[in-house]
Amino acid sequence: MPTQRKEPEVSDAIAFWTTHSLDKVFPDSMPPPGGGSEIRLCAARGEVEDAQIAVRVPPDDDAKAASFDLGDLEGPDGARIPGECLEAYWQWYTYVIENPPHNTDPATYLRKAPAFFPDGFLEQRIIRILPGHTQPLWVMVRVPQDARAGLYRGEVCVRILHGKRKTTERRVPVSLEVWPFELPAQGRLRHTEWFWPGLLADYYHLEPWSEEHWQWIERVARDMARHRQDMVLTPFFDFLGCPGLVTVVRRRDGSFSFDFSRLDRWIDTFAREGVNWIEGAHLAGPADPDWESKFAFHRFPVADESGAPIDTSRRAMSDEEFEGVMEALLKACRRHIESRGLGDRYVQHVADEPCETTEESWRAISEAVGRWLPGVPRIDAMLCSGLEGLVELRVPLINTVTEPSTLQPPEELWTYVACHPQGYGPNRFLDYRSIRNRIMFWLCWRFGLKGFLHYGYNYWTVGIPAPATVRISPWTDATAISHYCKGRLELPAGDPFLVYPGEGDICSSIRWEVIRKGIEDFECLSMLEELAGEAAPGPARSQAEALLERVRTLIAPDALSYTWDDALLLRTRKEIGQAICELMAAG
Repeated sequence: MPTQRKEPEVSDAIAFWTTHSLDKVFPDSMPPPGGGSEIRLCAARGEVEDAQIAVRVPPDDDAKAASFDLGDLEGPDGARIPGECLEAYWQWYTYVIENPPHNTDPATYLRKAPAFFPDGFLEQRIIRILPGHTQPLWVMVRVPQDARAGLYRGEVCVRILHGKRKTTERRVPVSLEVWPFELPAQGRLRHTEWFWPGLLADYYHLEPWSEEHWQWIERVARDMARHRQDMVLTPFFDFLGCPGLVTVVRRRDGSFSFDFSRLDRWIDTFAREGVNWIEGAHLAGPADPDWESKFAFHRFPVADESGAPIDTSRRAMSDEEFEGVMEALLKACRRHIESRGLGDRYVQHVADEPCETTEESWRAISEAVGRWLPGVPRIDAMLCSGLEGLVELRVPLINTVTEPSTLQPPEELWTYVACHPQGYGPNRFLDYRSIRNRIMFWLCWRFGLKGFLHYGYNYWTVGIPAPATVRISPWTDATAISHYCKGRLELPAGDPFLVYPGEGDICSSIRWEVIRKGIEDFECLSMLEELAGEAAPGPARSQAEALLERVRTLIAPDALSYTWDDALLLRTRKEIGQAICELMAAG
């Protein structure tokens, strides 16, 4: 229970409690019976661990200024985790207009929309909490790679200025057990959330590829690396209204020259932060507005030697002639990437989500790409089966993966989610339990998947709303304004993006931190499986194997019958860390 406070007549009315990172705290959430009064964490070196502190202000009070302080964590024999390794963020409540349309069972979402749901992290360290409202504070500890194993202790101080200049202060104890093993910065699971540089420029009213735009791209790269994303969608040519990274010029003799200066800066910017896989953006898409129309190569600008534009539209240039332009561009990009020593970290999209009606046209384009780029893995989200030999990195929806992968190199099985699955399937929608987001990465381990893909890192807008003069922010609409755009598919809240645009940086969210945590879970599960496979027979190995089998059968058997029990998942995750320690100690 909370400890005694300095001003009992006021502070007794303000409630504080702690809770775990899978909980979602709402504006009307009340202190639970036996609510926590401290934060207890366990983590490996190189891991990030999270918790929450909730503050509820009574109806007859007003928290004019709620703030917090973070200090060092003191550990064994004078060891210390400095305060800069601790972070905390007040959470923003995003308004959700409606629940996913295919979620007919109310048990599949936390609350009936319209309603406010916690998600975005605010930049402000001092905020107001309205009377009768609950405000959650997200707390995370980044364990240094060189931290000494053992128990560390510290505190988070939450300070509330309220009433007539009265202050209530709550010091929340924090304990962290650092396990004697390390999560590598570069993990086993490839991970891409598609970044849309044009939408970034559009939101901040920036000229694409201006210095200010590049400064924001640097912030994006840092944010991706902090969340264990190691691959970035890379648009060689114009992409969603943004000029491409490669400028193409056709000489008088019909040959081409290419300016790779933007591409080089792009690669350097992301590689500096550890995002060092190049994911060539899609080369083709529907030839007509109908999503199920046949695929055709995207057209992009080409200039002549004087700088004048060459008309590459279908009215002026045949498909056969334009294929020669696309072939020259792709071969040149590959040579340039290889010259930088990154040939083994380049994969190439063909066209997104081929289905039965587009399969034939996708096949023809993929065959051409395979001829032009032999040895470069082709990757695509797939809505149809088959097409063997035409896609090396196959990415089906997570609810269609029912058996462990049997693909052999160079082929790999990945997975993705987007608008689907809905209903009981796992996804990252804003009105879902957080466990349904985190469990996706347990399923990746369960089925031996090599990568995870999603289209929405910052897909903040799908088009022009009606009326066009309305400026709609991601902070107030989590559907990429799809509900306000005539003729557009209305996206589930939280599907289009994970991050919010801040004044000085990219702002994270509950869902983005839960994804990062799920990838850390994947790394620990993989580490435990590897150690158990190498260990000599004995109790530690037997216990590890039993634990892994429990994960396969009870925690993450498949994408429909996975656990929704927060406590079970968190308890199992702690057991995984402890089992790794025991196997390492057993030698």
